[in-house]
Amino acid sequence: MPEEKEVLALLSKLDLDNIHFADSPPEDAKQSVHLIASGGLEAYLPLADMVDISAEVQRLTKRLSKMQTEYEGLKARLNSPKFIEKAPKDVVCGVQEKAAESEQKINLTKNRLALLESTVMLSQ
Repeated sequence: MPEEKEVLALLSKLDLDNIHFADSPPEDAKQSVHLIASGGLEAYLPLADMVDISAEVQRLTKRLSKMQTEYEGLKARLNSPKFIEKAPKDVVCGVQEKAAESEQKINLTKNRLALLESTVMLSQ
C-alpha cells in the first residue's frame, strides 16, 4: 500500500506520517469527511483537525442567506408576467438557468451546514 499512501498524501496535502491504514473506521468517523476511492479504499479526514467548524458554520450561514436573496430575486423576475412577455427568450432562459443553478447551490450549502452542525453536536 505504499503507492496508495503516497497518492493520499499528495491529494490530501498531508505528511506521510499523518496517513494511517486500518481495517475498520476510526472512532471519529462521524466527525470526518468520508471519501471512497476505487478498489474499496476509504479515507476519513477528521473535520476538527482541518476546519474551524463554528467559523465555517457562520460563513456558510451568511453565504446561504445571500444565495437565498439572489434566488428569490430571480424567481420574482420569472413569476412576473411582464418580464416573461417583454424580455427576449434568451434572457428569460438565462434567468431560468441562473435560478436552477442557484437552487442547486442552496441545496448543497444546506447539506454542508447540516453535516457541520451535526459534527458540532456530536463533539459536545
